[in-house]
Amino acid sequence: MENQICMTFGSNQILNKIRKQHPDVKLSLFKNGDDQYQIVDFSGNHNIFKNPITFDVLKNHNFTEKFEFVNYSYFNLSEDDQKIFDASIEKMDNDGNLDNMVSFVILKETVNRKRTVLMTTWHNYFDFNNWKKRNDFLNLAEMSLNYKRA
Repeated sequence: MENQICMTFGSNQILNKIRKQHPDVKLSLFKNGDDQYQIVDFSGNHNIFKNPITFDVLKNHNFTEKFEFVNYSYFNLSEDDQKIFDASIEKMDNDGNLDNMVSFVILKETVNRKRTVLMTTWHNYFDFNNWKKRNDFLNLAEMSLNYKRA
């Protein structure tokens, strides 16, 4: 993973066309429960997308592309909430057992609201949901999006 990740959204057909146009770039295709598709370039090649959504990588904890499920939790943190968030992330970073979490990455939006995003990767939704129930700091998130590999 580089200093940025980039993504875009579209139909399965359009996103697969992008993959075929850029066979030299490792692109990951995901879909959510509403059959909305997302394609992600974890190496940050934002010039291959017409309308990329780009995130700066602030922290990378054991990222690997070997996962089946990803959650993005978006935070717009006050000063006090930032302290709670930072302490929770530090605890996660130092914890050897993260309830079957594959990895986590702290991202920052590069445009618009510039929210902090916690990206967690998993082998399945069940593991994520169990972890979520035990981590109250996730209640600070204003939005949470889930995707599985397509």
